[in-house]
Amino acid sequence: MLTHEKRLILKHFSQVLLGIALFCSSTSWGQTSPTSAPQKNGISSADRIATALINSLPDSGVKYGLKRYYQILDPRAYATDTQVASKNSGVSNYFQHHFSNNKCFAEKALLFYRDLRLSTRQTQLIDEKENRHSRTSLGDKAGRNRKDLKPGWLYEKAMHYTKGNPNAALTLIGMCGHDDLKQGEFLNDTVEEQLLAKGYRHDEFFELPDGEENQESPCPARTADFYIAGALADNADIDASLKRRILETQYPGKKAEQVASKNYHVLGAAFMTCQMIEAGLNPLLAVKVESMAANLYRGIRLCQNIEVPAHLFWRLQRDPQIKGRPPRLRFEEAVIQNALAKGRSKQCQTKSAKEDVFCDLLKAVGAPLELDVPRLEQRAQGLLQAYMDNMIASGLYASWHVSGEIAGVSLPCSRDQLFGPHPFMKWLVSQTELPLNICGSGLTAESCRKALAKIKSWEIDFDWTVSQHVAGAKFAARVCKPYPQNKTSLDEFCH
Repeated sequence: MLTHEKRLILKHFSQVLLGIALFCSSTSWGQTSPTSAPQKNGISSADRIATALINSLPDSGVKYGLKRYYQILDPRAYATDTQVASKNSGVSNYFQHHFSNNKCFAEKALLFYRDLRLSTRQTQLIDEKENRHSRTSLGDKAGRNRKDLKPGWLYEKAMHYTKGNPNAALTLIGMCGHDDLKQGEFLNDTVEEQLLAKGYRHDEFFELPDGEENQESPCPARTADFYIAGALADNADIDASLKRRILETQYPGKKAEQVASKNYHVLGAAFMTCQMIEAGLNPLLAVKVESMAANLYRGIRLCQNIEVPAHLFWRLQRDPQIKGRPPRLRFEEAVIQNALAKGRSKQCQTKSAKEDVFCDLLKAVGAPLELDVPRLEQRAQGLLQAYMDNMIASGLYASWHVSGEIAGVSLPCSRDQLFGPHPFMKWLVSQTELPLNICGSGLTAESCRKALAKIKSWEIDFDWTVSQHVAGAKFAARVCKPYPQNKTSLDEFCH
């Protein structure tokens, strides 16, 4: 059990991580345009907040561990908030720097990933007639359906290249394992020339990643065995029950082999947690930090996805034409009718349409602003109908959960529900055909049920991501060791 002192430390951790996360939180929903939100960059202020919080701690393993985590994460590496959803810039820069400046690390990394490329599969779709995903899937696991790969095979191979050093092994894996795309640009001409002089071939070390035309990489393809569950250990994976819930909620009717596993979250979390432990942080607390960071990451991604539709939903709820609609006219029908009417009358091209919610809605769905011919109106109607379910769910989620701007600070979305229906009622309505509307907002029972189903899928995303990070973090907590101050496992690659 956690002592009172450790609980206080964890509370301080939450404040530190919140400061770290501020740089990538979504913009204030109450003050931005729903279709052209400015690319805010809160990096400088968040950098000061997080740095001040960490520096306020007394010199200890807690301070050094958090400092190492923050230095690798490096919020200043992100030019805009939206980059958080597309790549791990700070982690990429960390590995790029050490690959370029640490010849021993670069050589071991090139040889390690060459070994993986030559000895393991680079795609899971061996037969084009197979009904499965080309990437490692929820149905794939070392030692289970893949008997040719024993549990922990990747970690064991990395340990071979680092002479049994677990911290260095997870650093090797983390270089490419922190993501499955855009891991970084790894350049060290001196080391490459030395290896080529020994008889190795260039194409054994580098290949063009998926979606890249000019940038070669030593990292495995995102379809490679490298990302299979159980690669670190049999228990470094999410529970089978969670995998079933993911399939039932997000991919009904699909087999586990048809859904990508996203196991890079496990690999990346193992590396980041190991670094905190190496710098002196207690392993139990390092797992807690990584878990909170995963919640923030998922909240940031969700906020970016629901910000615009949620803001539109709230504006539409307040619009006089929607509030005054006939009782039998559904919310969605009234919204679509008014939006199409604006398009037919060409009002969205006038100056007065600048703050018109229906014109903003047409822009948000990518519909023409002038619906002067039937085919354009038909296209706009289809786009609007497809947008409604997501918009309603976004508005309800943002209304019920901790998110948006609080006391002048924009927070990432959270799974913590403050308002709205009790979770049991949400479950009851989502599982039955009872004609209940527990969502309010003038919605029908059908609209409410659809929104609850979509919200449930977002909640599963939280469980999925956080559970993977915890699995990787717990593995690191079992194997990683603390180092003396001013030393890191990267110093060990020359030994």
